[in-house]
Amino acid sequence: MLIAGFVALSAVIGWRMGWLVLAALVLAVALPAVWWFARIERVPRATEVNPRVVDARDWTRAEVLRDPIFYLSMLGFMAPGFIVTVIFFHQVYLVELRGWSLGIFASAFVVWAGVNSVSTLITGYLIDRFSGLAVIPFVLLPLGAASLLLGMQTATWTPFAAMALLGASSGAATTTLGSVLPEVYGLRHLGAIRSMMVATTVFATAAGPGITGYLIDIGVGYPAQLVAMGLYCFPASLVLAYVARRVRVRNLSSRPVSDTSRQ
Repeated sequence: MLIAGFVALSAVIGWRMGWLVLAALVLAVALPAVWWFARIERVPRATEVNPRVVDARDWTRAEVLRDPIFYLSMLGFMAPGFIVTVIFFHQVYLVELRGWSLGIFASAFVVWAGVNSVSTLITGYLIDRFSGLAVIPFVLLPLGAASLLLGMQTATWTPFAAMALLGASSGAATTTLGSVLPEVYGLRHLGAIRSMMVATTVFATAAGPGITGYLIDIGVGYPAQLVAMGLYCFPASLVLAYVARRVRVRNLSSRPVSDTSRQ
Protein backbone atom coordinates (compact mmCIF):
# COMPACT_ATOMS: atom_id res chain seq x y z
CA MET A 1 0.00 0.00 0.00
CA LEU A 2 2.87 2.39 0.73
CA ILE A 3 4.29 1.91 -2.78
CA ALA A 4 0.89 2.41 -4.40
CA GLY A 5 0.37 5.53 -2.31
CA PHE A 6 3.76 6.92 -3.31
CA VAL A 7 3.03 6.29 -6.99
CA ALA A 8 -0.29 8.14 -6.68
CA LEU A 9 1.37 10.97 -4.76
CA SER A 10 4.14 11.28 -7.36
CA ALA A 11 1.56 11.54 -10.12
CA VAL A 12 0.10 14.59 -8.37
CA ILE A 13 3.14 16.46 -7.02
CA GLY A 14 6.10 14.77 -8.77
CA TRP A 15 8.53 12.19 -7.46
CA ARG A 16 10.96 14.73 -5.98
CA MET A 17 8.27 16.36 -3.87
CA GLY A 18 7.00 12.88 -3.03
CA TRP A 19 10.33 11.99 -1.44
CA LEU A 20 10.30 15.26 0.51
CA VAL A 21 6.82 14.45 1.81
CA LEU A 22 8.00 10.98 2.90
CA ALA A 23 11.02 12.51 4.65
CA ALA A 24 8.75 14.95 6.49
CA LEU A 25 6.49 12.05 7.57
CA VAL A 26 9.51 10.17 8.95
CA LEU A 27 10.58 13.21 10.97
CA ALA A 28 7.07 14.07 12.14
CA VAL A 29 5.68 10.59 12.83
CA ALA A 30 8.27 7.80 12.84
CA LEU A 31 10.93 9.44 15.01
CA PRO A 32 8.51 10.52 17.75
CA ALA A 33 6.96 7.03 17.71
CA VAL A 34 10.38 5.38 18.15
CA TRP A 35 11.20 7.76 20.99
CA TRP A 36 7.85 7.04 22.68
CA PHE A 37 8.20 3.25 22.51
CA ALA A 38 11.83 3.41 23.70
CA ARG A 39 10.64 5.06 26.94
CA ILE A 40 8.72 1.92 27.94
CA GLU A 41 10.73 -0.37 30.22
CA ARG A 42 10.83 -3.98 29.04
CA VAL A 43 12.15 -6.89 31.11
CA PRO A 44 13.03 -10.02 29.09
CA ARG A 45 11.41 -13.21 30.36
CA ALA A 46 12.74 -16.68 29.70
CA THR A 47 10.53 -19.10 27.81
CA GLU A 48 10.68 -22.85 27.60
CA VAL A 49 12.27 -24.10 24.39
CA ASN A 50 10.65 -26.99 22.57
CA PRO A 51 13.35 -29.71 22.49
CA ARG A 52 11.67 -31.32 19.49
CA VAL A 53 12.76 -28.37 17.35
CA VAL A 54 15.87 -26.93 19.04
CA ASP A 55 17.98 -30.02 19.60
CA ALA A 56 21.31 -28.84 18.18
CA ARG A 57 24.32 -28.36 20.42
CA ASP A 58 25.54 -24.81 20.91
CA TRP A 59 28.11 -23.98 18.23
CA THR A 60 30.53 -21.07 18.45
CA ARG A 61 31.07 -18.73 15.51
CA ALA A 62 34.57 -20.16 14.96
CA GLU A 63 33.10 -23.66 14.74
CA VAL A 64 30.46 -22.49 12.28
CA LEU A 65 33.16 -21.06 10.00
CA ARG A 66 34.73 -24.54 9.84
CA ASP A 67 31.40 -26.25 9.15
CA PRO A 68 30.77 -27.22 5.50
CA ILE A 69 27.01 -27.10 6.16
CA PHE A 70 27.30 -23.35 6.72
CA TYR A 71 28.72 -22.71 3.25
CA LEU A 72 26.23 -25.03 1.58
CA SER A 73 23.32 -23.32 3.30
CA MET A 74 24.59 -19.88 2.28
CA LEU A 75 24.26 -20.92 -1.37
CA GLY A 76 20.54 -20.84 -0.75
CA PHE A 77 20.23 -18.11 1.88
CA MET A 78 22.00 -15.51 -0.27
CA ALA A 79 19.78 -16.07 -3.32
CA PRO A 80 16.58 -14.21 -2.29
CA GLY A 81 18.32 -10.95 -1.41
CA PHE A 82 20.53 -11.10 -4.50
CA ILE A 83 17.79 -11.87 -7.02
CA VAL A 84 15.00 -9.71 -5.58
CA THR A 85 17.29 -6.69 -5.33
CA VAL A 86 18.48 -7.20 -8.91
CA ILE A 87 14.89 -7.30 -10.17
CA PHE A 88 13.89 -4.20 -8.22
CA PHE A 89 17.05 -2.26 -9.12
CA HIS A 90 16.80 -2.91 -12.88
CA GLN A 91 13.03 -2.63 -13.08
CA VAL A 92 13.04 0.36 -15.44
CA TYR A 93 15.40 -1.41 -17.84
CA LEU A 94 13.24 -4.54 -17.71
CA VAL A 95 10.08 -2.51 -18.38
CA GLU A 96 11.73 -0.95 -21.41
CA LEU A 97 12.84 -4.31 -22.74
CA ARG A 98 9.37 -5.83 -22.35
CA GLY A 99 7.37 -2.84 -23.54
CA TRP A 100 5.38 -2.58 -20.32
CA SER A 101 4.38 0.70 -18.72
CA LEU A 102 5.99 1.82 -15.49
CA GLY A 103 2.53 2.26 -14.00
CA ILE A 104 1.66 -1.41 -14.57
CA PHE A 105 4.92 -2.59 -13.07
CA ALA A 106 4.56 -0.24 -10.09
CA SER A 107 1.03 -1.49 -9.41
CA ALA A 108 2.39 -5.05 -9.31
CA PHE A 109 4.29 -4.09 -6.14
CA VAL A 110 0.96 -4.09 -4.32
CA VAL A 111 0.67 -7.79 -5.19
CA TRP A 112 4.22 -8.36 -3.93
CA ALA A 113 3.49 -6.64 -0.62
CA GLY A 114 0.25 -8.53 -0.04
CA VAL A 115 1.65 -11.95 -0.87
CA ASN A 116 4.79 -11.20 1.14
CA SER A 117 2.72 -10.51 4.25
CA VAL A 118 0.57 -13.62 3.80
CA SER A 119 3.63 -15.76 3.07
CA THR A 120 5.31 -14.55 6.24
CA LEU A 121 2.33 -15.62 8.35
CA ILE A 122 1.90 -18.97 6.62
CA THR A 123 5.61 -19.77 6.83
CA GLY A 124 5.62 -18.98 10.54
CA TYR A 125 2.76 -21.43 11.06
CA LEU A 126 4.49 -24.12 9.01
CA ILE A 127 7.73 -23.67 10.96
CA ASP A 128 5.85 -24.04 14.24
CA ARG A 129 4.07 -27.09 12.88
CA PHE A 130 6.95 -28.89 11.15
CA SER A 131 10.24 -26.97 11.88
CA GLY A 132 12.37 -24.61 9.85
CA LEU A 133 14.44 -27.44 8.42
CA ALA A 134 11.31 -28.90 6.86
CA VAL A 135 10.49 -25.57 5.18
CA ILE A 136 13.82 -24.36 3.77
CA PRO A 137 13.95 -26.67 0.71
CA PHE A 138 10.82 -24.95 -0.67
CA VAL A 139 11.70 -21.29 -0.09
CA LEU A 140 13.53 -20.75 -3.38
CA LEU A 141 11.03 -22.49 -5.67
CA PRO A 142 8.68 -19.48 -6.17
CA LEU A 143 11.73 -17.24 -6.62
CA GLY A 144 13.04 -19.47 -9.39
CA ALA A 145 9.67 -19.50 -11.13
CA ALA A 146 9.42 -15.69 -10.89
CA SER A 147 12.86 -15.19 -12.42
CA LEU A 148 12.04 -17.55 -15.28
CA LEU A 149 8.77 -15.71 -15.94
CA LEU A 150 10.46 -12.30 -16.09
CA GLY A 151 13.24 -13.68 -18.26
CA MET A 152 11.02 -15.47 -20.78
CA GLN A 153 7.57 -13.84 -20.83
CA THR A 154 6.49 -10.49 -22.29
CA ALA A 155 2.74 -10.58 -21.59
CA THR A 156 1.27 -7.77 -19.49
CA TRP A 157 0.15 -10.23 -16.78
CA THR A 158 3.75 -11.30 -16.20
CA PRO A 159 4.70 -8.60 -13.63
CA PHE A 160 1.72 -9.49 -11.43
CA ALA A 161 2.40 -13.23 -11.51
CA ALA A 162 6.14 -12.69 -10.98
CA MET A 163 5.57 -10.29 -8.08
CA ALA A 164 3.23 -12.77 -6.41
CA LEU A 165 5.92 -15.46 -6.64
CA LEU A 166 8.61 -13.04 -5.45
CA GLY A 167 6.46 -12.10 -2.49
CA ALA A 168 5.98 -15.76 -1.58
CA SER A 169 9.72 -16.37 -1.50
CA SER A 170 10.58 -13.07 0.19
CA GLY A 171 8.15 -13.65 3.03
CA ALA A 172 9.25 -17.24 3.49
CA ALA A 173 12.94 -16.33 3.43
CA THR A 174 12.51 -13.55 5.98
CA THR A 175 10.80 -15.89 8.42
CA THR A 176 12.91 -18.97 7.80
CA LEU A 177 16.42 -17.60 8.23
CA GLY A 178 15.94 -16.52 11.82
CA SER A 179 13.99 -19.61 12.85
CA VAL A 180 16.20 -22.26 11.28
CA LEU A 181 19.46 -21.10 12.87
CA PRO A 182 18.69 -22.46 16.36
CA GLU A 183 17.86 -25.83 14.80
CA VAL A 184 21.27 -25.92 13.13
CA TYR A 185 23.62 -24.19 15.58
CA GLY A 186 21.83 -23.98 18.93
CA LEU A 187 20.92 -20.93 21.00
CA ARG A 188 23.88 -19.84 23.12
CA HIS A 189 25.84 -18.03 20.39
CA LEU A 190 22.86 -17.28 18.17
CA GLY A 191 23.50 -13.54 18.04
CA ALA A 192 27.08 -13.88 16.82
CA ILE A 193 26.15 -16.52 14.23
CA ARG A 194 23.10 -14.65 12.98
CA SER A 195 25.06 -11.40 12.62
CA MET A 196 27.62 -13.21 10.47
CA MET A 197 24.96 -14.75 8.23
CA VAL A 198 23.02 -11.51 7.89
CA ALA A 199 26.21 -9.64 6.97
CA THR A 200 26.87 -12.21 4.25
CA THR A 201 23.36 -11.96 2.83
CA VAL A 202 23.49 -8.15 2.91
CA PHE A 203 26.77 -8.25 0.97
CA ALA A 204 25.16 -10.50 -1.65
CA THR A 205 22.18 -8.14 -1.82
CA ALA A 206 24.45 -5.14 -2.41
CA ALA A 207 26.61 -6.97 -4.96
CA GLY A 208 23.71 -8.16 -7.11
CA PRO A 209 22.88 -4.96 -9.04
CA GLY A 210 26.57 -4.22 -9.67
CA ILE A 211 27.32 -7.69 -11.02
CA THR A 212 24.28 -7.81 -13.28
CA GLY A 213 24.86 -4.24 -14.44
CA TYR A 214 28.44 -5.08 -15.41
CA LEU A 215 27.25 -8.15 -17.31
CA ILE A 216 24.71 -6.02 -19.18
CA ASP A 217 27.47 -3.57 -20.11
CA ILE A 218 29.65 -6.31 -21.59
CA GLY A 219 26.79 -7.72 -23.65
CA VAL A 220 25.17 -10.40 -21.50
CA GLY A 221 21.43 -9.93 -21.95
CA TYR A 222 19.38 -9.14 -18.87
CA PRO A 223 16.61 -11.66 -19.73
CA ALA A 224 19.26 -14.37 -20.05
CA GLN A 225 20.61 -13.42 -16.62
CA LEU A 226 17.12 -13.69 -15.14
CA VAL A 227 16.71 -17.14 -16.65
CA ALA A 228 20.09 -18.18 -15.24
CA MET A 229 19.13 -16.92 -11.78
CA GLY A 230 15.84 -18.76 -12.01
CA LEU A 231 17.53 -22.01 -13.01
CA TYR A 232 20.00 -21.58 -10.14
CA CYS A 233 17.19 -21.67 -7.58
CA PHE A 234 16.20 -25.26 -8.31
CA PRO A 235 19.53 -27.02 -7.67
CA ALA A 236 20.02 -24.64 -4.72
CA SER A 237 16.74 -25.98 -3.32
CA LEU A 238 18.13 -29.51 -3.60
CA VAL A 239 21.24 -28.35 -1.74
CA LEU A 240 19.04 -26.95 1.05
CA ALA A 241 17.15 -30.25 1.22
CA TYR A 242 20.50 -32.03 1.62
CA VAL A 243 21.50 -29.54 4.32
CA ALA A 244 18.25 -30.16 6.21
CA ARG A 245 18.76 -33.93 6.09
CA ARG A 246 22.39 -33.71 7.20
CA VAL A 247 21.53 -31.40 10.09
CA ARG A 248 18.80 -33.76 11.32
CA VAL A 249 21.23 -36.68 11.27
CA ARG A 250 23.92 -34.61 13.00
CA ASN A 251 21.56 -33.41 15.72
CA LEU A 252 20.30 -36.93 16.33
CA SER A 253 23.82 -38.29 16.68
CA SER A 254 24.80 -35.51 19.12
CA ARG A 255 21.94 -36.20 21.53
CA PRO A 256 22.66 -38.03 24.78
CA VAL A 257 21.99 -41.74 24.67
CA SER A 258 19.16 -41.35 27.17
CA ASP A 259 17.36 -38.91 24.85
CA THR A 260 17.63 -41.07 21.75
CA SER A 261 16.58 -44.22 23.56
CA ARG A 262 13.25 -42.68 24.52
CA GLN A 263 12.27 -42.10 20.89
